[in-house]
Amino acid sequence: MPDIIDNRYEIIRRLGSGGMADVFLARDTHLGREVAIKILYQRYADDDEFVARFRREAQSAAGLNHPHIVSIYDRGEADGSYYIAMEYLEGRSLKQVISERGTLAPAPAIDISEQILQALQFAHENNVIHRDIKPHNIIINGRDQVKVTDFGIARAGSAARMTETGSIIGTAQYLSPEQAKGLAVEQGSDLYSLGIVLYEMLTGRVPFEGENPVAIALKHLSDVPVPPQALNPEIPDNLNAVVMKALAKDPANRYRHAEEFMADLERCRRDLPVAAALPDDDTARTEIIAPAAAAAAMGAGAAATAASASGDETMIHPGAAGDGKKGRRKIIYFWVILAILAMGAAVAGAYYFAFANQGIAVPDVVGMEQDQARKTLEAEGFRVETAAEEYSDAVEAGKVISQNPAAGRKLKRDGTVSLVISRGSNKVKVPDLVGQSESYAEAKLKEAGLSPDRQPDAYSGSVPKGSVISQDPVAGTEVQTGSTVKYVVSKGAEPPAQVTVPELTGKTVDGARALLAGAGLTLGSVTDDYSGSVPVGQVISQNPVAGQVLDEGSSVSIVVSKGPEIQRVTVPGVVGDTEAAAITSLNTAGLVASSNPVPAPNPADIGNVLSQSPAGGSVVDEGSTVVIDVGT
Repeated sequence: MPDIIDNRYEIIRRLGSGGMADVFLARDTHLGREVAIKILYQRYADDDEFVARFRREAQSAAGLNHPHIVSIYDRGEADGSYYIAMEYLEGRSLKQVISERGTLAPAPAIDISEQILQALQFAHENNVIHRDIKPHNIIINGRDQVKVTDFGIARAGSAARMTETGSIIGTAQYLSPEQAKGLAVEQGSDLYSLGIVLYEMLTGRVPFEGENPVAIALKHLSDVPVPPQALNPEIPDNLNAVVMKALAKDPANRYRHAEEFMADLERCRRDLPVAAALPDDDTARTEIIAPAAAAAAMGAGAAATAASASGDETMIHPGAAGDGKKGRRKIIYFWVILAILAMGAAVAGAYYFAFANQGIAVPDVVGMEQDQARKTLEAEGFRVETAAEEYSDAVEAGKVISQNPAAGRKLKRDGTVSLVISRGSNKVKVPDLVGQSESYAEAKLKEAGLSPDRQPDAYSGSVPKGSVISQDPVAGTEVQTGSTVKYVVSKGAEPPAQVTVPELTGKTVDGARALLAGAGLTLGSVTDDYSGSVPVGQVISQNPVAGQVLDEGSSVSIVVSKGPEIQRVTVPGVVGDTEAAAITSLNTAGLVASSNPVPAPNPADIGNVLSQSPAGGSVVDEGSTVVIDVGT
């Protein structure tokens, strides 16, 4: 890998690799900022069709300027491959957060989802579909701000992978049913994928898993997801309904727009009824493609056999009417499936009567003082243990943050309820370091219980050498004790680099500006002048001349040709002359004659000039046309 990409991006280190590209941290030497550079794998760079699609999609995504979307700054070609330069973010992917925490409480899951929906709403309004919403493409910084990455690139990548393998490849756990069938996708596809992400945040797992991507894709088409509330009883009913609506197989039964999705999440936040309450009519049932037909849909595109489930009723549609062995086989399948469903119902009933009625409900002690919570639980016959003590900004010190089992769950007498007790808030405000010395900054951070992290020094034309230029987080931000605060110390003003003035004569103004920018110079004054040798619009001369050495950022002035200077001539009077004599006079004066025959008032005027325009004595540009009316 070269140290400099496209004579602009200085590679610092590798950040990682993905399905399409290697990712590097780089410094933009033109703008002095850090960027993330994605460089395509060679197998994609050699595919002309993919490269064309990649360029179009990157161009489309570059137009998305939104606080929750990672910005794309630049794209180009270098060293036989193609790259995209984008905003560099310090933080963790949502996938890493879920892996570390297991599950997220409803409140933070709603916060993250709403920020993603704001990004999707803006993209959809600009006719951009993401196509690859998954936790890996969601970045969360230290201030819990969410940014969605890889907008627009997913379309090119998915098409290339389909071309390579002829099958559904990629992160199949987050595919929408229409993507699994290879159909065109719209806004609802992104909202389905976000429903999977929200499901995973709340339960710690995705709804569909399998041995390979095709098996998972089939489940998106044929399986009803286990309601998240069944896996995590802490999920409220309204949020459970929102997730299940987002995961409807038929896009018509999902949220139509990101705004609708956000509106229901806001209702969940305020503990209000949601619009996603499950309807009773047949038209709103979740449509499922039967496994055999789903496989056909993904392969040859055959018509799918459908089954629908609503409430406690299960309906199996055997498919198109048939006769003979094929028809009898479908009937057998129907009764086998019906028998399996009946057996499942019997097992569920036996479990309920054998176990569900045992134990007593655990009381809700969240928010109580620790002693009060202990007394409440012991009064019900439970044992109590303190599982942990944790900092909390929402719960006062000494009170219960959470309990396990949750309130309302059944537990036998003498069973143990584990409590997590609050140690109170441990947040501190970040001190103001900008303009201060490095030693002062380090001392103030340690005094506040924060960890100083000096970043590479940088040049500054406004901040003296040895003083802090910037810090992250900014002053006044509340952070947890022990958090890291990054800061950059000034190296003083950057000495200007020396560059050579390029040859500009014969170039257009835009061409001269581009050459100067490439050399690290700017275009100064632009004046124009007549030239009989240089075409109009091209540079006649420049100052300083080509080859001179200047400080980077200096300006170069140019003079641009207006073409040859045009002479002014006096129009001779030719009224009364013969047509031939008039033409000769006008041509001699440097003008062009144009004869216009008109009826002569008398025979003597035939062949003579009766009038002219412009009139004799007028001053016009050399080469102008004079119209003469000739009697006929």
